[in-house]
Amino acid sequence: MDQFIRLSIRGISLSQIQSGIYVLLLEEESGKIKLPIIIESLQAQSIASVLGKRESSRSFTHDLFLSLAKGFHIKLKAVVIYKLVNGIFFSYLMFEKENCFDSEEKEISKKERIEHKINSKTSDAVALAVRFNAPIYTTKEVFDKAGIYFENGFPLEKDNDTYELETENGGFFLFKEKSEKDLEEMTEKDLNALLNHAVINECYELAAKIKKELDRRE
Repeated sequence: MDQFIRLSIRGISLSQIQSGIYVLLLEEESGKIKLPIIIESLQAQSIASVLGKRESSRSFTHDLFLSLAKGFHIKLKAVVIYKLVNGIFFSYLMFEKENCFDSEEKEISKKERIEHKINSKTSDAVALAVRFNAPIYTTKEVFDKAGIYFENGFPLEKDNDTYELETENGGFFLFKEKSEKDLEEMTEKDLNALLNHAVINECYELAAKIKKELDRRE
């Protein structure tokens, strides 16, 4: 997986604008670039139950999948977030199955490994990754489009045109004065970047406007 960027889970936070929606925050190894992904409540709870290492009275479908996979000697080798379209991340699961068989010539068991790639909802893929202790990767293209650069805990501009940031009380926040006309004139790439900035800075009203504009372009 040398051509991919490895990610770790930084945390999960609750959306302040839409009930039942959470933000999953992933980051690359240096911690300077973060990737925020909007997920639903069920997947957020499923991921958090493993990260918190707490015994839960509730069993998730991801737990059933883990038991089934172990029973059939299936291993989750990696999760890859490979595409971003209109604010939606696309992922796939890379599975490895260990097949055991007897040689016709020798009475010993031989093993061969077979890989399978399956498309998955990103939140479900991450929920499985934490259970299998599997690595999570993304592509440089996704990072260039949606990654948010940080320094000393604050988001930075990628260039002079894409993001508008202001300081307030010693910190940074996303400039909120964006009209519908402003959004209509922005490219899809810039809208996706602005959407992720809005989410990470908890400007959920702006995020909703951007998502509406992206949906309109579908």
